[in-house]
Amino acid sequence: MDNYEKVRSSSQSPRSPLSPGSSRFDTRPQWRQNRVCYVLEGLGTLVVLRLRSLIIIALLLIITSGVLTLKPLPSKYTTIPANTTWASDEASKPYKPIAPPDHPLHILIPATKQDINLCKLLFSGSILGYPTPVITGWGEDLDESQRKGMTGGGSHLLKISRVLEYLGNLGTEHDQDLVLMMDGYDIWFQLHKDLLIERYYQINAEANKQIKKRMGRAAKIAGIQQTIIFGAGKRCWPNEIHTVACWPLPPSPLPDDMFDGNTDNPVGSRPNPWSTTRQKFLNSGLIMGPVADMRAVFARAEEIVEKLGDDPEPDDNGSEWSQKVYHNSDQSVFNMIFGEQEYQREVIRVRHISWLFNPIQKLQQFFGKDLSDTDWVLEGTRIKNILNPPWKHMEVEHLDGKPLEFSIGLDYWSDITFQTANSERNGGWMSYNQSLEPQVQHWDRWDCKPHLRPLPADVMSSQPPFFNQGNDNRALSVNASWNDVPLYTHYCDGVVPVMLHHNGDKASRSNRWHKMWYYPYAEAMFRAQEPRQVESLVMGKVGKESVGPGSAFNDKGEIVEFEKACQGWDFH
Repeated sequence: MDNYEKVRSSSQSPRSPLSPGSSRFDTRPQWRQNRVCYVLEGLGTLVVLRLRSLIIIALLLIITSGVLTLKPLPSKYTTIPANTTWASDEASKPYKPIAPPDHPLHILIPATKQDINLCKLLFSGSILGYPTPVITGWGEDLDESQRKGMTGGGSHLLKISRVLEYLGNLGTEHDQDLVLMMDGYDIWFQLHKDLLIERYYQINAEANKQIKKRMGRAAKIAGIQQTIIFGAGKRCWPNEIHTVACWPLPPSPLPDDMFDGNTDNPVGSRPNPWSTTRQKFLNSGLIMGPVADMRAVFARAEEIVEKLGDDPEPDDNGSEWSQKVYHNSDQSVFNMIFGEQEYQREVIRVRHISWLFNPIQKLQQFFGKDLSDTDWVLEGTRIKNILNPPWKHMEVEHLDGKPLEFSIGLDYWSDITFQTANSERNGGWMSYNQSLEPQVQHWDRWDCKPHLRPLPADVMSSQPPFFNQGNDNRALSVNASWNDVPLYTHYCDGVVPVMLHHNGDKASRSNRWHKMWYYPYAEAMFRAQEPRQVESLVMGKVGKESVGPGSAFNDKGEIVEFEKACQGWDFH
């Protein structure tokens, strides 16, 4: 008999109907008693082991507090390690454009007076296929006493009231139309309208995936989604950083090694403390979204303005910097709205964590862990807890439902607009039919690591630069592709933005205009256009009117003729 047979035979014992020593009152066979005992003992041991395992796991999770710290999730629009794919690397993949819904686009430009810089915006929009805009607040001004100490001469809060007035006059049949509100004196279009709309929907689609990952089932239960896009900047300006406008904002999804060890660190930042910060703060120079959702945001903004009046914020730090809505800053108001939204999103996320769907997190909470603990950083300072930072901060109420949800998100990657404020050294013009690296300007150890790739696929597949410019071909390279013209490019992520926002060095509006790809052909391209038949939709007006190239409507429905508003400008 081999060893296997010996072991097998020794492990088997004959079954006896009644073993010696059994109770005479026990009518069950002894072997059945033993089996039941063994089973019960085994189950008890298993339960104890499972409980011990759960307790050990819970203790380990609590000790390693970083396990469930809220961090950006890996995606095209989230933090990416240095050796993985960046957003700009999509150019090397087969391009699959989405088919955006066919909703009309309204362009609103808050502007009170004539200016060559407004002419540059109107011109660039005209040659790139954008619809005739509406200039809100045209001809309005505040008297000297009202303008004193106010941002933009007191015109910035007119942006809120006049845009809301326009949106309020649109009927519900326009609720799903898209609205693009943009600053009038420092933005230039670079790419066609169709590309803007396509990127708008792509950004929102990706953002909604990340919302679901970050918030879990709470996103679906509460109906949290993104439909409105603001520009993204590097600084929570002008709000005080201890207020809700600044600290609850999620981390930037841009690569966390963009500026090497200086990323998000004011130490070693050049030329100012925000230069090496990744975009994560709202910029109100550009806002895009559906009419109904935009109407709600601007109504909330007007409510805040009326509530604050001329008084400082309740949590002003004593400097009275927040007086008169931060000296008439519309951006401060939208910062508050965005910050409140993100704070309440965290409240909603934690509210919907349950034992059934999130047992590990609930176990952590049971053993004393605060589920809002985080390693997020604000201007070099750890926030530590999204809902209750350790330093003096604005007290915020935890609200039921989602009364402060406005579906707002940011254009983090600058797909739509590149903000030059604190980023002047992060971008420049590049010709993609040449070697890219030698074209990078002013690079040194303080700047971001250039991440350059071939021209993005969506740009290459869009209408060519000189598409449909009529019969006036004077000096026009009608067969040129986007590879053949200089395009402003974000050095840090390789994105070619739809438009360029000069909200940093204002001198760039004059000394960089000649770098735009259409500059050498500007007048010829403008003259090649035909008048449009346009319906204004302002103040309930009906019927179409003939509107010349570059012209606009004011908010009374009157035509602002380009030739008159820009009289004397020679396109250069």
